[in-house]
Amino acid sequence: MKGTLRRNLPPLFQRKRRRKSVFGVFHTWAFKALFVIVVAVWTVGMFVVCSRYSRLIEIPAATRRMLPISPYSVKNAPENVPIRVMNITKGGYESPLLIFTCERANYLSKTLDNVYSSISRQCKFGCPIIVSEDGEHEEIRKTVLSYKEKFEAIGIPLVHIHHKLQNQLGIRRPSKPTSAYVALARHYDWALSQVFDGKAGDSSFSLPFRVVILEEDIQVAPDFFSYMESTSSQLDKDSTLYAVSAFNDNGHVENGDPKRLLRSDFFPGLGWMMTRDFWKDELQSRWAPDGYWDDWLRDPKQRKGRQVIRPEVSRTYHFGSKGGTSGNQFGSILERVKLNERPIRWEMEDLSYLEYSVYKKQYTELVTSSKLVNTLDEAEQISKTGNVRIEYDNFSHFHELAEKIGIMDDEKAMVPRTAYQGIVEKRQGSNLLFLTPKGGFVGY
Repeated sequence: MKGTLRRNLPPLFQRKRRRKSVFGVFHTWAFKALFVIVVAVWTVGMFVVCSRYSRLIEIPAATRRMLPISPYSVKNAPENVPIRVMNITKGGYESPLLIFTCERANYLSKTLDNVYSSISRQCKFGCPIIVSEDGEHEEIRKTVLSYKEKFEAIGIPLVHIHHKLQNQLGIRRPSKPTSAYVALARHYDWALSQVFDGKAGDSSFSLPFRVVILEEDIQVAPDFFSYMESTSSQLDKDSTLYAVSAFNDNGHVENGDPKRLLRSDFFPGLGWMMTRDFWKDELQSRWAPDGYWDDWLRDPKQRKGRQVIRPEVSRTYHFGSKGGTSGNQFGSILERVKLNERPIRWEMEDLSYLEYSVYKKQYTELVTSSKLVNTLDEAEQISKTGNVRIEYDNFSHFHELAEKIGIMDDEKAMVPRTAYQGIVEKRQGSNLLFLTPKGGFVGY
């Protein structure tokens, strides 16, 4: 029936129908092919975009932070400390190196030369380098300019910023002897704000997660930057820590273990690292009003029961014997501190033992398992075969014992140098001598 009707149509209409049918078939298949091509291109494009975006917003483990557990003490901290999340910034330059200088160009040159030989060529930890100068001195300018070219030749930006001297700011200089310490504290305040507020250097630099701090007269070990990078994740995530230091105040003692890291209630400074959150949330608004910024950081109101990580063998050496703010205080001991010469690949080391509860348990067992004696003569004999400890009754007694065994004998805010829960140790050959507070482990 359909064939009969089609044959009965006029020839013109039959031709038009045939032409329309051929064109319709072609148009349908072309549209389908075009649609498939468009979908395929869109799918591939979205896959590429999503892959790149996911890498940009990925939160690395090293940037996670923990919720605070106690504002003033960690003595009753829970055994399993929770993880807290730190604000993340995109881009590089997460951990710049900030070097403070004033007018000792020869010292700054030595420090920059040492950093140049130790820092990674991949512009990772300690990059960019920011030299903050108190005032403006021609010799400092020339030194920074010469090293700027060297560092930028290997892809590491070096920025030179200037803190105006007090008389330029219209601030009355305080009376001696605290004037140098107050000036230095004000310089620290300004420079740290510049770095963490994103005002130091190129506007393309991202806001840093943390900062590594040196002064113009500090030499670093070959594994200094590796050490800082590997401990940064612990600092970021552990609310019972507030800094990492590369210095051991008793680092002049022989036979230290270069792989051994410890927790301490005493802030050593002299090559250290802190986080952006610590500065912005706690320190910036009330920074060291009377100078002596390091002692201010050691005060219980700032420390809040928290601790620092430090090495048994120092990764920094203080060589500035002339012209510093301290007048070379403790120079006889600082000059004898041994800088580590055996580089450790810290990225290969398991540092999980530094976690608060793990460290507390292991260190307590180490100390309590040592032989308790009453005199240094006994300790000298027993330390030849094992660990030993002596109890001290008060700080006068501690001072007496520390002086006799040749370690730092002072305290700051009731915390002896290098102490952990009041315990100070000294390496005796391959074994350890502990000075422990009588009556057990104490807080401060």
